[in-house]
Amino acid sequence: MEIELSDALDELVELQEASDEAHAELMLLQKELGETSQWTDEQHVTWRDAWEDAREPWWLLDTALENYAEATGLDRDELEAMVQRAAGHVPPPDGA
Repeated sequence: MEIELSDALDELVELQEASDEAHAELMLLQKELGETSQWTDEQHVTWRDAWEDAREPWWLLDTALENYAEATGLDRDELEAMVQRAAGHVPPPDGA
C-alpha cells in the first residue's frame, strides 16, 4: 500500500514542527543561561542534556525526508522546502 503524498506531507510537517519546537526551546535555554563563558558545570550539563534531547526530532525529520525522497524519487532539497513552507517557514529573500 502506497502512502499518499498528503499523508506523508502531514507526517513530515509534524516532524518539522517538532524539530522547530526543539530548536526554539534550545535557543530559549541558551538565552536564559547567558554567556557560555560564564556557565557553571551544572549549566554545561543542562545545556548538553537539552542539546541531546533536541537532536532526536532533528534526526527523525532528516531521516524521514531522506527516506521519503528516496522512495518517491523526489529531490530531497525540494521536498524539505515543501515541508518547511507547509510548516509556515518563510523562505529567505533571493540572494540571502
